[in-house]
Amino acid sequence: MRDLGLLNTHWGVILPQVAFGLGISVLLLRNAFRQLPKDLLDAALVDGCGYMRFFFHITLPLSTPVLATVGIIAFVTSWNNFLLPLVVLNSESKYPWPLGMMVYQGEYSTNWPLVLAFVTLTISPSRSMKLSRS
Repeated sequence: MRDLGLLNTHWGVILPQVAFGLGISVLLLRNAFRQLPKDLLDAALVDGCGYMRFFFHITLPLSTPVLATVGIIAFVTSWNNFLLPLVVLNSESKYPWPLGMMVYQGEYSTNWPLVLAFVTLTISPSRSMKLSRS
């Protein structure tokens, strides 16, 4: 990160997060795409549909559940990440939520109202996703 000039930048956190999330994303998407029947492609080609149109009009709509799953896994993983931003970021103004909570905890005292406000805001995305499903 230092040699690339990405220390203390948001890209220094974003790029490794994307790289770490690619493995599970590729695995899930590959298995989902392999389970699509080959007869769909044959029927689309007979009807004059090209490969790109087949991908955008047939494959992607059928893959909506796995795309949502990959998106949620990637979001929750990056939202809860603590160690990578701690190593890459130096200024407190660029800290994400989990590191922002640590700013208010000192060696001898803790500002509990601010820490609990951060905890409430940190769990709100997962809570809102749970409420939207029910």
